[in-house]
Amino acid sequence: MLRLTLITSLCLWLTLASAVNLDSLWGVWNDKAQPDTNRLKAMHKIAWDGYLFSRPDSAFYFAQMEYDFAESTNNKKFMAHALNTQGISFAIRGNYAKAIDYFTRCLKIHKEIGNKKGIAGSLGNIGTIYHDQGDYTKAIDYYTRSLKTKEELGDKKGIANSLNNIGTIYSDQGDYAKAIDYYTRSLKIREELGDKKGIAISLNNIGGIYKEQGDYAKAIDYYTRSLKIDEELGDKNGIATSLNNIGVIYIEQGDYKKAIEYYTRSLKIKEEIGDKKGIAGSLSNIGIIYKVQGDYAKAIEYLIKSLKIGEELGDKSGIAHSLNNIGVIYQEQGDYAKAVEKSTKA
Repeated sequence: MLRLTLITSLCLWLTLASAVNLDSLWGVWNDKAQPDTNRLKAMHKIAWDGYLFSRPDSAFYFAQMEYDFAESTNNKKFMAHALNTQGISFAIRGNYAKAIDYFTRCLKIHKEIGNKKGIAGSLGNIGTIYHDQGDYTKAIDYYTRSLKTKEELGDKKGIANSLNNIGTIYSDQGDYAKAIDYYTRSLKIREELGDKKGIAISLNNIGGIYKEQGDYAKAIDYYTRSLKIDEELGDKNGIATSLNNIGVIYIEQGDYKKAIEYYTRSLKIKEEIGDKKGIAGSLSNIGIIYKVQGDYAKAIEYLIKSLKIGEELGDKSGIAHSLNNIGVIYQEQGDYAKAVEKSTKA
């Protein structure tokens, strides 16, 4: 029996894009009278803030321009920055082997120049890839090494991030007691630092644990607290994440009207910020609601839209989710040939 898969959002990657003036940045990059460092900073922002989370393939291309120029001027710091951007570009598109390759090259440079903060970041990113691949042993190993380096540096914000990431491993393994422990330790540090964005992330992830345990009242409470902080900060990505997760609770409670409302609000924000992967997730979840309500035509329509975006991004995990869910619908319609075809591709 095939099963539907809803897409919820844990908060793991903390470094998200911010609004930039691309014309201004291109002006700096193209001005050869500018100091090399200024030009490299501009190209880094073009790749990271301009394209990484909406057009990761383009971000890879621009990061390669950054890398080539940094290499020609022997600027290893920006060579590492470029490799990190490229690694995340591959991670977003689901090419985990390439992501690990680029993060490992980035890690090597950080070690060469003695950049401990960079080392901790690269170890954490490699851990995230192993996490996404379901290799929890390796993920914990890399996250723990990253945590140790941050503790040596006295980097409290980084320590909180690592504790959060280790918590996500235990959450995925179903060890909710340990997950809550790590999330709570992370939350405590973030509260001490007054790190509002970090607090919102911790609240969101703790809400996810209560969701998994079936305590929907507590889950909505934590998601709503996270949402309120993100609204205060004007963090559209965080707002969209919390709205999506509240929508998941409502669909599990059978309140499809509210679920559609929250998913649609989340989708609208993701479209505004150009978060293609997030758009695909929202479309998929809306498709599932229509499926549960028996509107198979609309369900297929939304799931195919989600699938197409996943294919554009090269997001293997997202493609698999969409194909699986389309397969479930064909199975319920009695079209077993198509059901097998979609589930096999997934």
